[in-house]
Amino acid sequence: MYDDIKSNISKLTQAGALITAKAITENRDLTSEERNLHTEIMEELEHQQKSLPVNELPLSWGKNGPLLGAGSHTKGTGKGYEIRSPHQAKAYKDLYGSNDGYTWKDKSANFFDAVFSGRHHPELIKAAMTEGVPSDGGFLVPTQTSEKIHNVSLENEIVMPRCFVQPMKSNEIKIPAMNIGDHSSSLFGGFTASYTAEAGTIDEHSPKVRSMDLQAKKLTGLLRFSSELATDIPGGEGQIIDICGKGLSWYRDKAFLKGIGAGEPLGIMNAGCTIAVAKEPGQHKTIAYENLTSMMSRMFSGSFGNSVWICHQSTIPQLLQLTIAIGTGGSFIPVMTQANGGFEILTRPVIFTEKTEKLGDRGDIILADFSQYVVGLRSEMRFDMSIHVHFTTDELLARLIERHDGQPLWNAPLTLEDGTTTVSPFVTLEARSDS
Repeated sequence: MYDDIKSNISKLTQAGALITAKAITENRDLTSEERNLHTEIMEELEHQQKSLPVNELPLSWGKNGPLLGAGSHTKGTGKGYEIRSPHQAKAYKDLYGSNDGYTWKDKSANFFDAVFSGRHHPELIKAAMTEGVPSDGGFLVPTQTSEKIHNVSLENEIVMPRCFVQPMKSNEIKIPAMNIGDHSSSLFGGFTASYTAEAGTIDEHSPKVRSMDLQAKKLTGLLRFSSELATDIPGGEGQIIDICGKGLSWYRDKAFLKGIGAGEPLGIMNAGCTIAVAKEPGQHKTIAYENLTSMMSRMFSGSFGNSVWICHQSTIPQLLQLTIAIGTGGSFIPVMTQANGGFEILTRPVIFTEKTEKLGDRGDIILADFSQYVVGLRSEMRFDMSIHVHFTTDELLARLIERHDGQPLWNAPLTLEDGTTTVSPFVTLEARSDS
Protein backbone atom coordinates (compact mmCIF):
# COMPACT_ATOMS: atom_id res chain seq x y z
CA MET A 1 0.00 0.00 0.00
CA TYR A 2 2.71 2.44 1.00
CA ASP A 3 4.66 1.59 -2.16
CA ASP A 4 1.66 2.63 -4.28
CA ILE A 5 1.30 5.90 -2.39
CA LYS A 6 5.02 6.68 -2.73
CA SER A 7 4.77 5.92 -6.46
CA ASN A 8 1.87 8.40 -6.77
CA ILE A 9 3.83 11.01 -4.82
CA SER A 10 6.81 10.55 -7.12
CA LYS A 11 4.65 10.97 -10.23
CA LEU A 12 2.92 14.07 -8.86
CA THR A 13 6.24 15.61 -7.83
CA GLN A 14 7.65 15.05 -11.32
CA ALA A 15 4.49 16.51 -12.89
CA GLY A 16 4.77 19.66 -10.77
CA ALA A 17 8.46 20.03 -11.57
CA LEU A 18 7.80 19.64 -15.32
CA ILE A 19 5.30 22.49 -15.29
CA THR A 20 7.71 24.94 -13.68
CA ALA A 21 10.73 23.65 -15.63
CA LYS A 22 8.92 24.32 -18.93
CA ALA A 23 8.25 27.92 -17.92
CA ILE A 24 11.84 28.42 -16.80
CA THR A 25 13.22 26.92 -20.04
CA GLU A 26 11.03 29.30 -22.05
CA ASN A 27 12.04 32.21 -19.80
CA ARG A 28 8.46 33.16 -18.87
CA ASP A 29 5.99 33.14 -16.00
CA LEU A 30 3.46 30.37 -15.43
CA THR A 31 0.21 30.85 -17.30
CA SER A 32 -3.02 30.95 -15.29
CA GLU A 33 -3.85 27.43 -16.52
CA GLU A 34 -0.43 26.13 -15.48
CA ARG A 35 -0.67 27.86 -12.12
CA ASN A 36 -4.08 26.29 -11.42
CA LEU A 37 -2.79 22.86 -12.44
CA HIS A 38 0.28 23.28 -10.24
CA THR A 39 -1.98 24.18 -7.29
CA GLU A 40 -4.10 21.06 -7.87
CA ILE A 41 -0.97 18.91 -7.93
CA MET A 42 0.25 20.43 -4.66
CA GLU A 43 -3.11 19.77 -3.01
CA GLU A 44 -3.12 16.15 -4.17
CA LEU A 45 0.48 15.77 -2.97
CA GLU A 46 -0.54 16.95 0.47
CA HIS A 47 -3.45 14.50 0.51
CA GLN A 48 -1.17 11.61 -0.44
CA GLN A 49 1.44 12.65 2.12
CA LYS A 50 -1.02 12.39 5.00
CA SER A 51 -1.30 8.66 4.31
CA LEU A 52 2.39 8.05 5.00
CA PRO A 53 4.27 8.00 8.31
CA VAL A 54 7.04 10.61 8.63
CA ASN A 55 9.85 8.08 8.17
CA GLU A 56 8.32 7.00 4.83
CA LEU A 57 8.24 10.52 3.32
CA PRO A 58 10.24 11.21 0.14
CA LEU A 59 13.34 13.34 0.61
CA SER A 60 11.67 16.37 -0.98
CA TRP A 61 9.02 16.49 1.77
CA GLY A 62 9.01 17.97 5.25
CA LYS A 63 7.09 16.78 8.27
CA ASN A 64 4.33 19.33 7.65
CA GLY A 65 3.79 18.76 3.93
CA PRO A 66 5.42 19.38 0.57
CA LEU A 67 8.28 21.85 0.48
CA LEU A 68 8.13 22.20 -3.28
CA GLY A 69 8.93 25.70 -4.47
CA ALA A 70 7.75 27.53 -7.59
CA GLY A 71 11.04 26.90 -9.36
CA SER A 72 12.57 23.78 -10.85
CA HIS A 73 14.03 22.47 -7.62
CA THR A 74 12.61 21.36 -4.27
CA LYS A 75 13.17 22.48 -0.74
CA GLY A 76 14.64 19.92 1.57
CA THR A 77 13.71 18.16 4.74
CA GLY A 78 14.15 19.44 8.24
CA LYS A 79 12.62 22.27 10.23
CA GLY A 80 12.91 24.80 7.44
CA TYR A 81 10.72 27.88 7.08
CA GLU A 82 9.88 28.20 10.77
CA ILE A 83 10.32 31.67 12.26
CA ARG A 84 13.55 31.92 14.25
CA SER A 85 13.66 33.90 17.48
CA PRO A 86 16.49 36.30 18.44
CA HIS A 87 18.20 33.62 20.57
CA GLN A 88 17.99 30.81 18.00
CA ALA A 89 20.62 29.95 15.40
CA LYS A 90 20.05 31.50 11.96
CA ALA A 91 22.48 29.65 9.74
CA TYR A 92 21.08 28.68 6.34
CA LYS A 93 20.14 25.14 7.40
CA ASP A 94 18.43 26.45 10.53
CA LEU A 95 16.22 28.71 8.40
CA TYR A 96 15.49 26.46 5.43
CA GLY A 97 16.34 22.93 6.55
CA SER A 98 18.61 20.55 4.66
CA ASN A 99 18.25 20.59 0.89
CA ASP A 100 18.22 17.72 -1.55
CA GLY A 101 17.16 19.81 -4.54
CA TYR A 102 19.40 22.04 -6.65
CA THR A 103 23.00 21.24 -5.79
CA TRP A 104 26.19 21.83 -7.75
CA LYS A 105 27.70 18.44 -8.54
CA ASP A 106 30.42 19.37 -11.00
CA LYS A 107 33.67 18.72 -9.14
CA SER A 108 35.85 20.12 -11.93
CA ALA A 109 34.33 23.63 -12.03
CA ASN A 110 32.86 25.75 -9.26
CA PHE A 111 29.64 27.67 -9.83
CA PHE A 112 31.31 31.05 -10.40
CA ASP A 113 33.83 29.60 -12.86
CA ALA A 114 30.93 28.25 -14.90
CA VAL A 115 29.11 31.60 -14.89
CA PHE A 116 32.25 33.60 -15.73
CA SER A 117 33.16 31.28 -18.61
CA GLY A 118 30.29 32.64 -20.71
CA ARG A 119 29.61 29.14 -22.01
CA HIS A 120 26.73 26.77 -21.49
CA HIS A 121 26.96 24.53 -18.47
CA PRO A 122 24.26 21.87 -17.89
CA GLU A 123 24.01 22.61 -14.16
CA LEU A 124 23.40 26.36 -14.55
CA ILE A 125 19.70 26.89 -13.85
CA LYS A 126 18.09 30.00 -15.28
CA ALA A 127 16.26 31.91 -12.56
CA ALA A 128 12.82 32.94 -13.80
CA MET A 129 10.83 35.08 -11.40
CA THR A 130 7.15 34.13 -11.07
CA GLU A 131 6.44 37.35 -9.15
CA GLY A 132 8.44 39.65 -11.44
CA VAL A 133 9.97 39.89 -14.87
CA PRO A 134 11.50 36.61 -16.12
CA SER A 135 14.17 38.39 -18.16
CA ASP A 136 15.39 40.02 -14.95
CA GLY A 137 16.66 36.68 -13.66
CA GLY A 138 20.24 35.50 -13.78
CA PHE A 139 21.35 32.05 -12.72
CA LEU A 140 19.94 30.48 -9.60
CA VAL A 141 22.73 30.16 -7.04
CA PRO A 142 23.15 26.52 -5.87
CA THR A 143 22.02 25.84 -2.33
CA GLN A 144 25.47 25.07 -1.01
CA THR A 145 26.83 28.37 -2.41
CA SER A 146 23.83 30.36 -1.09
CA GLU A 147 24.44 28.77 2.30
CA LYS A 148 28.06 29.90 2.37
CA ILE A 149 27.17 33.47 1.31
CA HIS A 150 24.39 33.68 3.91
CA ASN A 151 26.58 32.37 6.72
CA VAL A 152 29.43 34.80 5.90
CA SER A 153 26.88 37.62 5.89
CA LEU A 154 25.37 36.52 9.20
CA GLU A 155 28.74 36.65 10.94
CA ASN A 156 29.18 40.31 9.96
CA GLU A 157 25.71 41.67 10.71
CA ILE A 158 24.35 43.69 13.62
CA VAL A 159 20.60 43.29 13.25
CA MET A 160 19.81 39.83 11.86
CA PRO A 161 21.53 37.72 14.57
CA ARG A 162 19.52 39.63 17.21
CA CYS A 163 16.06 39.80 15.59
CA PHE A 164 13.26 37.46 14.53
CA VAL A 165 13.82 35.98 11.06
CA GLN A 166 10.90 34.62 9.05
CA PRO A 167 11.96 32.47 6.05
CA MET A 168 9.63 33.29 3.14
CA LYS A 169 8.28 30.75 0.65
CA SER A 170 6.70 33.46 -1.52
CA ASN A 171 7.09 37.14 -2.32
CA GLU A 172 4.77 38.18 0.53
CA ILE A 173 3.85 36.96 3.99
CA LYS A 174 1.47 38.38 6.59
CA ILE A 175 2.32 38.16 10.29
CA PRO A 176 -0.37 38.75 12.94
CA ALA A 177 0.57 41.36 15.55
CA MET A 178 -1.01 43.30 18.39
CA ASN A 179 -1.55 47.03 18.59
CA ILE A 180 0.88 48.25 21.24
CA GLY A 181 -1.77 50.22 23.10
CA ASP A 182 -1.94 52.46 26.12
CA HIS A 183 -1.30 51.02 29.59
CA SER A 184 -3.42 53.74 31.15
CA SER A 185 -6.49 51.95 29.76
CA SER A 186 -5.45 48.42 28.74
CA LEU A 187 -2.52 46.13 27.94
CA PHE A 188 -1.39 44.77 24.58
CA GLY A 189 -4.03 46.69 22.66
CA GLY A 190 -7.04 45.50 24.66
CA PHE A 191 -6.29 43.19 27.59
CA THR A 192 -7.79 44.36 30.92
CA ALA A 193 -8.20 42.79 34.34
CA SER A 194 -9.95 43.84 37.54
CA TYR A 195 -10.95 42.44 40.88
CA THR A 196 -14.56 41.31 40.70
CA ALA A 197 -16.93 40.46 43.50
CA GLU A 198 -18.61 37.08 43.68
CA ALA A 199 -21.27 36.84 40.94
CA GLY A 200 -20.13 40.24 39.69
CA THR A 201 -20.06 41.19 36.03
CA ILE A 202 -16.73 40.90 34.24
CA ASP A 203 -16.03 43.66 31.74
CA GLU A 204 -15.27 42.28 28.29
CA HIS A 205 -12.61 43.74 26.03
CA SER A 206 -11.32 42.37 22.74
CA PRO A 207 -7.61 42.84 21.98
CA LYS A 208 -6.96 45.01 18.95
CA VAL A 209 -4.94 43.12 16.37
CA ARG A 210 -3.24 44.14 13.16
CA SER A 211 -1.49 42.44 10.28
CA MET A 212 2.16 43.03 9.44
CA ASP A 213 2.86 42.65 5.74
CA LEU A 214 6.37 41.60 4.72
CA GLN A 215 7.02 41.99 0.98
CA ALA A 216 10.37 40.82 -0.34
CA LYS A 217 12.40 43.78 -1.62
CA LYS A 218 15.10 43.14 -4.21
CA LEU A 219 18.66 44.01 -3.17
CA THR A 220 21.04 43.98 -6.13
CA GLY A 221 24.79 43.94 -5.52
CA LEU A 222 27.25 44.68 -8.32
CA LEU A 223 30.82 43.43 -8.64
CA ARG A 224 33.14 44.90 -11.28
CA PHE A 225 36.51 43.30 -11.90
CA SER A 226 38.97 42.46 -14.67
CA SER A 227 38.75 39.24 -16.64
CA GLU A 228 42.19 38.32 -15.30
CA LEU A 229 40.95 38.66 -11.73
CA ALA A 230 38.03 36.35 -12.52
CA THR A 231 40.45 33.57 -13.49
CA ASP A 232 43.39 34.35 -11.19
CA ILE A 233 41.67 35.63 -8.04
CA PRO A 234 43.32 34.16 -4.90
CA GLY A 235 41.00 31.71 -3.26
CA GLY A 236 38.73 31.58 -6.31
CA GLU A 237 35.16 30.86 -5.29
CA GLY A 238 35.86 31.40 -1.59
CA GLN A 239 37.02 34.97 -2.22
CA ILE A 240 33.89 35.83 -4.20
CA ILE A 241 31.66 34.25 -1.54
CA ASP A 242 33.38 36.37 1.10
CA ILE A 243 32.89 39.56 -0.94
CA CYS A 244 29.21 38.77 -1.60
CA GLY A 245 28.49 37.78 2.00
CA LYS A 246 30.09 40.84 3.56
CA GLY A 247 28.49 43.08 0.95
CA LEU A 248 25.02 41.72 1.70
CA SER A 249 25.52 42.17 5.45
CA TRP A 250 26.58 45.82 5.03
CA TYR A 251 23.61 46.87 2.92
CA ARG A 252 21.05 44.82 4.85
CA ASP A 253 22.20 46.32 8.15
CA LYS A 254 22.05 49.81 6.70
CA ALA A 255 18.46 49.21 5.51
CA PHE A 256 17.34 47.63 8.79
CA LEU A 257 18.80 50.60 10.68
CA LYS A 258 17.68 53.52 8.49
CA GLY A 259 15.68 52.27 5.50
CA ILE A 260 12.68 54.41 4.54
CA GLY A 261 10.27 51.51 3.93
CA ALA A 262 9.45 52.43 0.31
CA GLY A 263 11.13 49.92 -2.01
CA GLU A 264 13.36 48.85 0.88
CA PRO A 265 12.94 47.61 4.47
CA LEU A 266 11.66 50.00 7.16
CA GLY A 267 14.61 50.81 9.38
CA ILE A 268 14.24 51.61 13.06
CA MET A 269 15.30 55.26 12.58
CA ASN A 270 12.27 55.91 10.35
CA ALA A 271 9.78 53.70 12.19
CA GLY A 272 6.70 55.18 13.82
CA CYS A 273 7.53 53.49 17.13
CA THR A 274 11.00 55.04 17.52
CA ILE A 275 11.41 57.77 20.15
CA ALA A 276 13.85 60.68 19.69
CA VAL A 277 15.07 62.14 22.99
CA ALA A 278 15.51 65.92 23.11
CA LYS A 279 18.96 67.44 23.44
CA GLU A 280 20.11 69.46 26.43
CA PRO A 281 19.81 73.28 26.31
CA GLY A 282 22.62 74.82 24.27
CA GLN A 283 24.02 71.46 23.21
CA HIS A 284 25.87 71.43 19.87
CA LYS A 285 27.54 68.35 18.35
CA THR A 286 28.32 66.91 21.75
CA ILE A 287 27.27 63.92 23.82
CA ALA A 288 26.24 64.52 27.43
CA TYR A 289 25.75 62.02 30.21
CA GLU A 290 22.21 63.38 30.54
CA ASN A 291 21.53 62.33 26.92
CA LEU A 292 22.31 58.72 27.73
CA THR A 293 20.31 58.56 30.95
CA SER A 294 17.34 60.21 29.23
CA MET A 295 17.50 57.64 26.45
CA MET A 296 17.54 54.81 28.98
CA SER A 297 14.49 56.25 30.74
CA ARG A 298 12.56 56.00 27.45
CA MET A 299 13.56 52.40 26.77
CA PHE A 300 10.72 49.92 27.34
CA SER A 301 11.62 48.16 30.59
CA GLY A 302 10.90 44.74 29.08
CA SER A 303 13.49 45.45 26.37
CA PHE A 304 16.33 46.66 28.57
CA GLY A 305 17.91 43.23 29.02
CA ASN A 306 18.17 42.75 25.22
CA SER A 307 19.19 46.30 24.34
CA VAL A 308 22.49 47.41 22.79
CA TRP A 309 23.94 50.83 22.01
CA ILE A 310 24.56 51.40 18.29
CA CYS A 311 27.00 54.27 17.90
CA HIS A 312 28.60 55.90 14.86
CA GLN A 313 32.38 55.68 14.82
CA SER A 314 32.67 59.47 14.94
CA THR A 315 31.25 59.37 18.50
CA ILE A 316 34.19 57.36 19.85
CA PRO A 317 36.39 60.31 21.01
CA GLN A 318 33.57 61.95 22.98
CA LEU A 319 32.33 58.71 24.51
CA LEU A 320 35.85 57.78 25.65
CA GLN A 321 36.25 61.19 27.32
CA LEU A 322 32.76 61.30 28.85
CA THR A 323 32.98 61.06 32.66
CA ILE A 324 30.90 61.56 35.80
CA ALA A 325 32.34 63.88 38.44
CA ILE A 326 32.47 62.47 41.97
CA GLY A 327 32.32 64.88 44.88
CA THR A 328 34.79 67.76 45.16
CA GLY A 329 38.00 65.74 45.18
CA GLY A 330 38.49 65.80 41.44
CA SER A 331 37.77 62.10 40.84
CA PHE A 332 35.87 60.99 37.74
CA ILE A 333 34.16 57.78 36.60
CA PRO A 334 34.19 56.99 32.87
CA VAL A 335 30.73 56.58 31.36
CA MET A 336 31.88 54.02 28.76
CA THR A 337 33.70 51.12 30.38
CA GLN A 338 35.54 48.07 29.08
CA ALA A 339 33.88 44.67 29.48
CA ASN A 340 34.62 41.26 27.94
CA GLY A 341 36.87 42.68 25.24
CA GLY A 342 34.31 45.34 24.27
CA PHE A 343 32.65 48.43 25.69
CA GLU A 344 29.55 49.05 27.81
CA ILE A 345 27.49 52.13 28.63
CA LEU A 346 25.23 51.89 31.68
CA THR A 347 25.74 48.08 31.66
CA ARG A 348 24.60 47.63 28.03
CA PRO A 349 27.00 46.56 25.20
CA VAL A 350 28.22 49.13 22.68
CA ILE A 351 28.56 48.42 18.94
CA PHE A 352 30.38 50.92 16.76
CA THR A 353 29.46 51.15 13.08
CA GLU A 354 29.46 53.48 10.10
CA LYS A 355 25.90 52.48 9.14
CA THR A 356 24.09 55.05 11.29
CA GLU A 357 24.56 58.86 11.24
CA LYS A 358 27.60 60.94 12.11
CA LEU A 359 28.18 62.81 15.38
CA GLY A 360 25.59 65.53 15.95
CA ASP A 361 22.93 64.10 13.61
CA ARG A 362 19.80 62.29 14.71
CA GLY A 363 20.73 58.61 15.02
CA ASP A 364 24.41 58.97 15.87
CA ILE A 365 23.52 57.06 19.06
CA ILE A 366 20.71 54.48 19.21
CA LEU A 367 19.57 52.29 22.09
CA ALA A 368 17.81 49.33 20.48
CA ASP A 369 16.26 45.98 21.32
CA PHE A 370 16.41 44.12 18.02
CA SER A 371 14.30 41.26 19.39
CA GLN A 372 11.41 43.62 18.55
CA TYR A 373 12.35 43.64 14.85
CA VAL A 374 11.44 41.01 12.25
CA VAL A 375 13.17 40.17 8.95
CA GLY A 376 11.55 38.22 6.12
CA LEU A 377 14.12 36.38 3.99
CA ARG A 378 13.81 34.45 0.73
CA SER A 379 16.19 31.51 0.35
CA GLU A 380 16.86 31.95 -3.37
CA MET A 381 19.74 34.08 -4.62
CA ARG A 382 20.42 34.91 -8.26
CA PHE A 383 23.74 35.61 -9.90
CA ASP A 384 24.42 36.93 -13.40
CA MET A 385 27.41 38.20 -15.33
CA SER A 386 27.96 40.48 -18.33
CA ILE A 387 31.05 40.95 -20.48
CA HIS A 388 29.41 43.65 -22.61
CA VAL A 389 28.93 46.63 -20.24
CA HIS A 390 32.70 47.21 -19.86
CA PHE A 391 33.79 45.39 -23.01
CA THR A 392 36.39 47.98 -24.05
CA THR A 393 38.28 47.65 -20.76
CA ASP A 394 38.03 43.86 -20.67
CA GLU A 395 36.16 43.92 -17.37
CA LEU A 396 33.28 41.81 -16.08
CA LEU A 397 30.19 43.11 -14.33
CA ALA A 398 28.44 40.61 -12.07
CA ARG A 399 25.32 41.03 -9.98
CA LEU A 400 24.03 39.16 -6.95
CA ILE A 401 20.31 39.49 -6.18
CA GLU A 402 18.65 38.66 -2.88
CA ARG A 403 15.14 39.48 -1.64
CA HIS A 404 14.13 40.34 1.89
CA ASP A 405 12.12 42.77 4.02
CA GLY A 406 12.19 44.02 7.58
CA GLN A 407 10.23 46.20 10.01
CA PRO A 408 9.71 46.67 13.76
CA LEU A 409 7.13 44.55 15.54
CA TRP A 410 5.81 47.70 17.25
CA ASN A 411 3.57 50.11 15.34
CA ALA A 412 3.83 52.98 17.86
CA PRO A 413 5.43 53.90 21.19
CA LEU A 414 3.77 52.55 24.33
CA THR A 415 2.05 54.96 26.71
CA LEU A 416 2.65 53.91 30.30
CA GLU A 417 0.11 53.63 33.09
CA ASP A 418 0.64 57.27 34.09
CA GLY A 419 -0.98 58.28 30.79
CA THR A 420 1.85 60.60 29.65
CA THR A 421 5.22 58.80 29.57
CA THR A 422 5.98 56.98 26.31
CA VAL A 423 8.57 54.23 25.88
CA SER A 424 9.84 52.08 23.00
CA PRO A 425 12.34 49.32 22.19
CA PHE A 426 14.03 51.84 19.88
CA VAL A 427 15.32 55.14 21.25
CA THR A 428 17.58 57.63 19.52
CA LEU A 429 19.00 61.10 20.25
CA GLU A 430 17.70 64.25 18.60
CA ALA A 431 19.97 66.13 16.18
CA ARG A 432 22.48 68.48 17.81
CA SER A 433 24.22 69.81 14.70
CA ASP A 434 22.42 73.18 14.61
CA SER A 435 24.25 76.13 16.16
